[in-house]
Parts: sequence; structure tokens; C-alpha cells
Amino acid sequence: MRKRPLTVAALAVLVLSGGLVACDDPRVDAFQANCTTKALKWKVTVLKKKARTPHREARLSAVNTGANGCVFRGYPDVVVRSGKAWQADAVGQGRTRPVSLPSGKGVVVDLRYRDAEVKHREDGGCWAKGDDVVVGAPRDGGRTAIKAQDEKGRKADMVLCDYRITMAPPRAAAG
Repeated sequence: MRKRPLTVAALAVLVLSGGLVACDDPRVDAFQANCTTKALKWKVTVLKKKARTPHREARLSAVNTGANGCVFRGYPDVVVRSGKAWQADAVGQGRTRPVSLPSGKGVVVDLRYRDAEVKHREDGGCWAKGDDVVVGAPRDGGRTAIKAQDEKGRKADMVLCDYRITMAPPRAAAG
């Protein structure tokens, strides 16, 4: 009878126990296609303002409505526009990891921007009320315009004091 090397036995135990297969394993993600803007259902929710803070937070979410799974690789393209007059671009903060999105699952990206002041200054101060939020999946040329809403699902405006919005790294949606 032949003796098997210890490494072969250990590898067999890992494979049989499922230790080498994981949903967010980069090796598995490499075989899935990138998510496309058209295959995602987008939503921007403006969160309730915290007291005495100059910033406002919002949450961008996208759900994979396609028949197949995909991978959300990187930061999405996010632009808040007010007609043709101005736009505020979102910039990612930190390193991203691929998020695997089976059909029906979602991804969440936290947004933060400088909020409008209660009293407008003589020099114009905060002025920009965003009408449309234009979003696109990472590594995809497609874009779509959506309206922001509040936490109860009603239409909400994003009133900005800056041309820059920061984004936290995308993460899988809970649930």
C-alpha cells in the first residue's frame, strides 16, 4: 500500500469541505461578467440630516435585475446635475473590492457632500439644487438619470455647497 503525501490529503479535505469555494473569492469573480448600467436598478436615498453637521449623507444602491450574476468592480460613476448650469462629481475614497451580485442581490455606496446652509450668504453661499443624479456602473459606458428620494420614498432634492461628493467603497447590501 502506498502512502499519500500529507499535502494531498489536506487538499482533499479542503475541497470536500468547500473551503476553496466562496462567493466573494476573487478567483470565482474573475469568471463573471462586469455589471452593466442597464442590468442594475438604481436608487439614491438622501438620509436625514444629523444635527450640527455641515455634511449630508446619501446612499446609492443598485440591484442586479439581470438573469445572470455579475461583479461590481470599482466605484460607480455618479454626477449630480442641475440643468445645464453645473454638476457635482462623486470621487471614491479608499480601495474597492469586487462585489459579486447574483440576480436579485444589491450593492450599496455611501455618499457624503457639503450640505446647504440655512441662511444664504451675500456672496451666494450654497446655491446648487440637484435635479438629476446620473449614475453608471463601473467599467461601463452606459449612464442613466434617476431622481433622489428621502428615506420614506418621496422625491428629495440634493442641495450642495460644493462641486465634489465623496463615495465610500461599494459593499454588498444586507439581506
